[in-house]
Amino acid sequence: MEVLMVRRASASAFVGGAYVFPGGAIDDVDHSDLARQAVGGVEDPEMFPWVAAALREAAEEAGVLVMSTTDPALLGLHGSDLYGALAAIGAALDGGRLAYLSNWVTPAGETRRFDTRFFLAEVSAGTGAQADENEVTEATWITPVEALKRARQRDWFMLPPTVLTLRTLTRFETPGEAVSFARSQLNIPRIEPKLAVGEGGSVRILMPGQAGYDDPSVL
Repeated sequence: MEVLMVRRASASAFVGGAYVFPGGAIDDVDHSDLARQAVGGVEDPEMFPWVAAALREAAEEAGVLVMSTTDPALLGLHGSDLYGALAAIGAALDGGRLAYLSNWVTPAGETRRFDTRFFLAEVSAGTGAQADENEVTEATWITPVEALKRARQRDWFMLPPTVLTLRTLTRFETPGEAVSFARSQLNIPRIEPKLAVGEGGSVRILMPGQAGYDDPSVL
């Protein structure tokens, strides 16, 4: 099993140069009627913009279209242009193929905070990926084990949510197993690390369940 990882452009305002999964913010267009024409398979209205954004970002950043058949003319399109082109040819990105894996929230006290949902989707072996050379500069299919090795060797810089998600994915031999696990979860884990400030101002990240996480002095 391989996962798709991209490298954020070095000029990015947030974690430039980091290796991450394709993704980004929910835009106004992801709430639109046009998006609902271009993204199918999502019954939950609250979940719809999250799924639409995930599918749109995978297409925009890495040229991966999660749908039954793809049209090269769709590659390189962004936002409403992508949704409009899909609607014009009567095609749709398949939100039904996404499985909700986890919800990560930036620790309190950080200047910029994010509420992020991680999804899995199985795509065909040999699916190509190409960085848009704007938001991301690399797009790589890689096994979770190899990605973690590169992080340990400091060849790749990754944030903790990326590392821990990759560790979760090492438990599965096939994409289907990983997707099935995500779908089987009765409660999606909401993971909010905390920051523990030590002597001398050193900062340590604590994960839920770790010793000291519930200490009221921890942010």
